[in-house]
Amino acid sequence: MTISAGGKHDHLSGREKRPPGVETLRRLIETLFYASLRTEEGEPIRCRIAFINRDDPDPRPPERIVADRWQTVTFESEIPFSVPNLAKLAKAADPWASTLAVWASGSDLKIWGAVDQSVHYNAFVFRENNEGPEMPGMFQAVIEGTGEIAVYKRFVLLGALKKQVFIEKQLAVFSRGPVRGRLASSLNRFVDLVHNDVGKKIYSERDHWGDSLRGQWISTLCRILIGIQRYKHGGALLISDRGKDDLRRKYAIEYDRLKRALRRYGHQRILETYYSDQIYSRYTERNQQQMPVELYLDEVVHRNEREDIRDEVTGCIRFIASLSRVDGLVWLDGDLSVKGFGVEVKVDEDPPKLLQALNASGTKTRQLDVEHFGMRHRSMMRFCDKYPASIGFVVSQDGDIRAVMKENRAVLLWENVRVLELLNARSRLRSKKKS
Repeated sequence: MTISAGGKHDHLSGREKRPPGVETLRRLIETLFYASLRTEEGEPIRCRIAFINRDDPDPRPPERIVADRWQTVTFESEIPFSVPNLAKLAKAADPWASTLAVWASGSDLKIWGAVDQSVHYNAFVFRENNEGPEMPGMFQAVIEGTGEIAVYKRFVLLGALKKQVFIEKQLAVFSRGPVRGRLASSLNRFVDLVHNDVGKKIYSERDHWGDSLRGQWISTLCRILIGIQRYKHGGALLISDRGKDDLRRKYAIEYDRLKRALRRYGHQRILETYYSDQIYSRYTERNQQQMPVELYLDEVVHRNEREDIRDEVTGCIRFIASLSRVDGLVWLDGDLSVKGFGVEVKVDEDPPKLLQALNASGTKTRQLDVEHFGMRHRSMMRFCDKYPASIGFVVSQDGDIRAVMKENRAVLLWENVRVLELLNARSRLRSKKKS
C-alpha cells in the first residue's frame, strides 16, 4: 500500500519546529495501517499515538497546570516503532485511556513513552464533556478499525483512511445547510421551553443562551448517533412527527425522559451560571470579604442538580442508542422522544431523484442510483421522500454515518457526517485568516 503524505507534511511544516519529513510520515502511517490489519490474542488492534519530541515534550505549558492535565511516562528503553511492537503495546494503550509517545530518532521511529489522562480529550471529542484539554505533540494518529487510520492535530482532522478511501473532511451538516434548517423548529421549541422555565430576567443576563441551548440539543443527537456507531451493528434513526401509518412498530413505546431531562438540564445550567455571575460581580470582583450564605447555597444547589441531570441525560442517550441493535429503525419525534424501535417502513416506492450532497449546504451534488443501496438506506429514502418534513440518519456496520432528507423535489444524502467535536483542517485555516 502507498500513502501520499505530502499534503499533510505541508500542513505541519510552517507550524511546527522540526516537522517530520515526508518519508518519516509515510513509514509511520504505513506501520499504523499494517498494525490495524493484525489481531492480538484474538482482538483487533486499537491505539493512539502522538508524535512528541522526547527532549521537549511540553514546549508551551499553560500558566496554570490543572490537576487532570496529561503527563508523559518515559520507558526505560526506546522501542522500535514496528508492527509487532505496536500490536503488543496496544494491549496496554486503550485510546480512551492512554496515548503512545513516538518520535523520530534520526531516521528511525521510536516509541519512547506513554501519555496519561487521554480520557478527558476523548470525552470532549465524543461530546460527553463541555470542555476538553489539548493533546500533546505535533499531531496524533489513531487506529480506529481494521484498515482505518485517522490523523489529528489536537481538535482538527487532518485526514482519515477508511476502506481504502482517503477522507480529508467530514460534513458539518448540524452547523449549517438543509439538515440544520430542518431541525430548526425542534431547536427553537427547546430554547423557548427553557426560556419560559427560567424567566426573562435571568435568561437575558447573558446573550448566548439561545446558541448554547441549541448546541446542547445538537450534541445530544450526535451522542445518540455515536452510541449507535460504537455498537458496530449498524442502525437507523428517524426524526419525524408524521407518517405513523407508514411505520410498522414492532416495539411501540413512549419514552420522553430524554426530552424532559434536557429541558431541566438547560434550566439548571442557566440558574447555576446566574448565581455564579452574581457572586463574582457583586463580591469576588469587588474584593468583598463576606457574602450572603444563601447566594452561595443557591449556586451549589443548582450545580449539584445540573450534574445529577447530566448523568441522567447520559443514561437516556445510552438507552436510546441500544435500541438500534434490534433490526429496524428507531423512531423519534421532533423533541427526541422515542415512539418505537424495530420499526419497519411500509413505503415501497423509491424516490424518483436521489442526489449525494457534496457539501454541508447541499449546493454541490451528484446523481446517485437508489438501487445501489441496501434496504436500510432505501427504506429511509422512501420515507423521507413521502414525508419531506422528516430527516433520517443511517449508520453502517463500518461506522459511516449518513443523513437523508428531501429538499427541492429530490432526496439528498450526505456521507461522512461529522458528529465528533472536531474541525476540518481547511475550516481551521479559514477561521485563522478571518481572525
